[in-house]
Amino acid sequence: MNYSIGNIFVTTVHVISAILAVGGVAFFRFAALPYAESLPEDQKQNCMQALRAKFVPILHGSFAMLILTGIHHITRLIRTGVGIPDLLIVKIVLALIIVFIGVALTMKTGFEAMKAKRETYLTLNLILAAVVVLLGIWITHG
Repeated sequence: MNYSIGNIFVTTVHVISAILAVGGVAFFRFAALPYAESLPEDQKQNCMQALRAKFVPILHGSFAMLILTGIHHITRLIRTGVGIPDLLIVKIVLALIIVFIGVALTMKTGFEAMKAKRETYLTLNLILAAVVVLLGIWITHG
């Protein structure tokens, strides 16, 4: 395919945003949560609040950039007449599920049942992210 500098830039922002989001989720799942669980309850709450205050803007910003750059890629496909492959639709749906789970788990209030199973949902998000990356590579190079 013939990629312009603009498309290469947008794809770079898309990939970096995915790295930040997935890397942050992995950090929370495998480092921050186990560490926080080892703390006394009052320290655990302070620790999680401090981490949340720093991480949520990064996560939500990454999600916003993924959505915006994803829209760019979809409109580019439509404009060039290539069409949207079925696997891309699956990738988009899975990505939207990831965003929903990520936002639900980071909201200050609401989704308490999901938050009670935070580790499970973070693990699910990491698995879904791996599938989304695989689909992205498959679509691009398949």
